[in-house]
Amino acid sequence: MTKLPLIINFVLFQTVWFLSLFLEAQSVLYTSVIVVLMFVLSKQHKHDALLLAKALPIALLCEYTAVQLSLLEFKVSPFPLWLALLWAALLLCINTSMAFITKLKFWQAYFVCLVFAPISYYSGAKFGVLSIYTPVWAFWLLYGALWAAAFTLILFINQKIKAFLNISKQ
Repeated sequence: MTKLPLIINFVLFQTVWFLSLFLEAQSVLYTSVIVVLMFVLSKQHKHDALLLAKALPIALLCEYTAVQLSLLEFKVSPFPLWLALLWAALLLCINTSMAFITKLKFWQAYFVCLVFAPISYYSGAKFGVLSIYTPVWAFWLLYGALWAAAFTLILFINQKIKAFLNISKQ
């Protein structure tokens, strides 16, 4: 099997991430097109559609909660549209370029997210896209725990969708 779809998916996600970082609100049109392209190029349309429908509200609730707890602050309240599109792009990576994370045990995935997820937000803060709670170590721990919990729940939902679709194929 060729790795080209994985590479394309990864590059498209990174493009959404950098467009969001550098263009913020002006990225919405471009990132919308890329998210649609990611979905069109997906090998698992039904799975990804169900995942977006079920997981995007969880992701946005996580961000809303973080804002309400003053862990994050964006230039628009409670959070910008580009962040929702960034989450949609990330969700479209779970079964493609990030499939490795679906093979981890949930506690392992939680730990990986706890350690690595806050770096994106820290980077965004360094670029002035958002503000984060200080001290940084407290932000990393608190937001990392919240984000990791939300993403681990999303991985659980992803697993249930996969099982449901496999059952419905029989």
